[in-house]
Amino acid sequence: MRAVIFDFDGTLADSFEAVMAIAYKLTRHEQLADINHVTSMRDNNMGLRQAIKILEIPRWQWPWLLKRGRQIMSQEVERIPLFPDIKKTLNELHKKGFELFIISSNSRANVDKFLKDKEIIQYFKKVYGGVGLFDKSRVIKRVLRENKLPASNAIYVGDEVRDIEAAKKTSIPIIAVTWGYNSEKLLDKHSPTIIARSPSQLGKAITEWGNTT
Repeated sequence: MRAVIFDFDGTLADSFEAVMAIAYKLTRHEQLADINHVTSMRDNNMGLRQAIKILEIPRWQWPWLLKRGRQIMSQEVERIPLFPDIKKTLNELHKKGFELFIISSNSRANVDKFLKDKEIIQYFKKVYGGVGLFDKSRVIKRVLRENKLPASNAIYVGDEVRDIEAAKKTSIPIIAVTWGYNSEKLLDKHSPTIIARSPSQLGKAITEWGNTT
């Protein structure tokens, strides 16, 4: 079995503006008030760890912010768009026999609601939601263990530096997509296995990887 593990926000769901609006609502941090400023932070190669440091969000607040953010997101998730051409790529991968999973810091309920609304839930074997901001490597290991997958038969797809870090910790290849939260320049700096600049490139890269496993 060949498995593809997807990140959700920024990889499948175009949720950047919604997430930033929720972050501002919860923190009232002035640097989050202007979406153009936030976009500039992203384009200037700022990863999540740097952003948290600059915004001076103490670690003890993270669990509450995540929990409350997921609750607010539940009211917004059906209005968030799917990235263009992602549905076509998922359909093609499913037809080729890849088993698809999602791991996300968003709640499973929110992800399921989004997948049902976009009519793509049938492509995924399981959603692992409610993951901590920097706990993805632990959950990747869980996906492998629960589904009896050797690391050599799995590939991860994400849009952030923390996705690259998580994949490397679990010794699986990582495809970094450039349409999400972190810029291509920042992603490339952290040496992902592959960079995909469009959903069609993503599908091709996964197919080529699958043919070699």
